[in-house]
Amino acid sequence: MNKKCLAPLLIAATLALAACKSDKNGSYTDMGADNGTLPNGDKVDMTGIPQGRPEGINPDKDVNYSTLESNTVYFAFDSSTIPGAERSKLAAAAEWLKANPGHALFLAGHADKRGTPEYNRALGERRALAVREYLVGLGLPAASLFTISYGSDRPAVQGDTEQAYAKNRRVQIGVIVQK
Repeated sequence: MNKKCLAPLLIAATLALAACKSDKNGSYTDMGADNGTLPNGDKVDMTGIPQGRPEGINPDKDVNYSTLESNTVYFAFDSSTIPGAERSKLAAAAEWLKANPGHALFLAGHADKRGTPEYNRALGERRALAVREYLVGLGLPAASLFTISYGSDRPAVQGDTEQAYAKNRRVQIGVIVQK
């Protein structure tokens, strides 16, 4: 092969490898970025914080969402970035947990009904994970924060208006009831 053909081939190969590069340690540094799913659909815990719910907890019976209802975080369309205006709610929720040691929080991610059920569940999960990471950044213990995604399955408001959609793009913060 002559040298004129080899250079473009090497450049193309280098660019292809660079595009495939991944962060080996799985760190998650972009607060609220829309990522967290591998191309094959597997979920990645970007922060190393335990995901899911604690053993034996039923999110429908063992979580009180009314205590921190005013701290529900709302998101822009198709985004898991926590809006600046919503961050004070998370600071207040963090202060509540610090003042009530021994409790744990359940972060329930939701999406509006636009999009496929699978996409909306993944978006709800990214939102819940973004809130969890933000709360950890505020000093909450990772072991006291659990996530779940309902996608668009549990709307707060019915309807096909932008106002209804906006109320459904949220993360609810619930207090796990101690047994």
